[in-house]
Amino acid sequence: MRHRASDGLFARLVSPEHIDAAVTRTTRGKLRRPDVAAFLVDRERHVVAITRALGNATWRPSPYSLLCLRDPKPRLIARASVADRVVHSAVAMLLEPLILRSASEADSACRKGFGTHRARLRLLRAMREHRFALHLDVRSYFPSVVPEGVQAQLRRFTCDEDLLNVVAAILACGRGIYDTPRARRFAHIDPDWPPPGRGLPMGSVTSQLFATHLYLQRFDHDVKRRMGVTGYLRYVDDIFVFADSRARLRALREEIGRVLGADYELRLKHPSAPVLSCRGHLDALGARIRRTGIEPLPEAMARMRALCWDWVRERGPVRTRAALERSVAARMGLLFGL
Repeated sequence: MRHRASDGLFARLVSPEHIDAAVTRTTRGKLRRPDVAAFLVDRERHVVAITRALGNATWRPSPYSLLCLRDPKPRLIARASVADRVVHSAVAMLLEPLILRSASEADSACRKGFGTHRARLRLLRAMREHRFALHLDVRSYFPSVVPEGVQAQLRRFTCDEDLLNVVAAILACGRGIYDTPRARRFAHIDPDWPPPGRGLPMGSVTSQLFATHLYLQRFDHDVKRRMGVTGYLRYVDDIFVFADSRARLRALREEIGRVLGADYELRLKHPSAPVLSCRGHLDALGARIRRTGIEPLPEAMARMRALCWDWVRERGPVRTRAALERSVAARMGLLFGL
């Protein structure tokens, strides 16, 4: 049997040096959080315990706790324990280079050298080069991902069964996390979709890797190669297709919906999404994109003004001038690409 080059990953996973590097990655920028600080006080003991549990195949993730956020869209963030987040980071550090090596250039989210600003610039260029645009998004993407599909896709990159067993435990812990009526109600998940027993917990570093880069990787190549689409970009579950014919985009809309349903058990949020003229505007990735340039969405500017007014009236979370300046600078960078 010919072994893949990625075999032996588990031996690297259970090395104390790798786990310690995962601790550094997990806790970077979070040193003031009480749970992180408590973990780091006894860092060496935790590293030894995690390494031993993984090596003995006795490691099991603790249940997630759900955090309800509105930013402004309601989101359910799954929070794992610090020790579990270290294991997630350790697994992601091994798998990410392998998965991204085969990623399409159309995959624009959460990658070094890509990201939101460059994706907006690529959309701007596509609008200038084509006559029509189509914006599709997947319905309840993270809750709809099939864990068995993730595992099957992952076998394309490694046949290390010990590592795959660790991934299986991570996937099993997050399975069905959005199935409760309360979770579905808060996140505006329809009762009829997705079916129970699915899902990747939003907020986990492994979920981000699997949902963003792994699960739809073959789909990206299928759109580019088999469907012959040159104007194509995907940002997590947002799909953008450009062409010079409305009929061509309508045909692609039907084909994309069929492929997502048949091969990935996913559904489009708007199966009859309208074909847009590139002479107008495209609202995407938190910005309004026209052929003449990129500008923030009106609601994004309204949220930034509300933040400043809350500080002036001493009602918001920002209490010092320095903190306000940092918050506004961060939002300006996100809105305008500064």
